[in-house]
Amino acid sequence: MPNLSIELLQPHTHAGQRLPAGARLDLPETSARWLIAQGVARLVTPESSIPSLKSSRRDGPAAAASSTGD
Repeated sequence: MPNLSIELLQPHTHAGQRLPAGARLDLPETSARWLIAQGVARLVTPESSIPSLKSSRRDGPAAAASSTGD
């Protein structure tokens, strides 16, 4: 049986260890799906495991277009 990656939505005790919301686990599919059905966790998909690439720079395309250059 394959494992699924999940992210806890609320604190949960797993294997005697208290884990905070946001912790990620790889569990057997049946255990992972049970936690998801209980609203304790969500499935981590490849898209959701990639951090957001929001830029903190303020000199985006608009700033480059208004530049006077050399």
